[in-house]
Amino acid sequence: SHPLVIANGFDGQGTPNVVPDDYSGQKTLTERLIEIGHRRIAYLSLPEDLVATRERTQGFIDAHTEAGLEVDPKLIRPADCLSPNPDDRRSVLKYALDSVLALPEPPTVICAGNDRLALQFYGRLRSRGIRVPEDISIAGYDDYRLISETLYPPLTTVELPYHRMGIAAGELLLQQIDNADFTGTARVSGGVKWRDSVTPPNHEN
Repeated sequence: SHPLVIANGFDGQGTPNVVPDDYSGQKTLTERLIEIGHRRIAYLSLPEDLVATRERTQGFIDAHTEAGLEVDPKLIRPADCLSPNPDDRRSVLKYALDSVLALPEPPTVICAGNDRLALQFYGRLRSRGIRVPEDISIAGYDDYRLISETLYPPLTTVELPYHRMGIAAGELLLQQIDNADFTGTARVSGGVKWRDSVTPPNHEN
């Protein structure tokens, strides 16, 4: 059999694979937000059925727990669904955003499930006269640069490390050629790209 490595995915057969470390990505971002003073942090995620969403949500929760902060479950909501209908997806996003903004203590920062959702939050907040980051900070996930660097203000986000995942997949392939019995998962972390969409919370409001 030929050596095989799956990059950015996995199967049920234990084929060696390389995946992004979604848990540590969201955890590191959340830790940084807590460090600069945020206490009301919303997580408006990708669909709940995704493995990445489960891992990132756990990272978000654990960052709070380790900082001695309680997590308000009302601040964690899916802002996307797996429906092929764009209207369904828009209504889930609108409901998630409206729900957290209507809380008696709204969030000072919103973590979006990815940069595409963050882009939509920018537009919806602007249409309500809410400024980013003066009134609320926004962070994304993926560092999809067409979005993250083009948005104004540029988007703080977590890099999805495709380049390093490719290198790790190549290394795993070479290991397999040396030892055909290797199975397992390599998790590759992406760093936080800190840009102007996040500032410390504005306590004057």
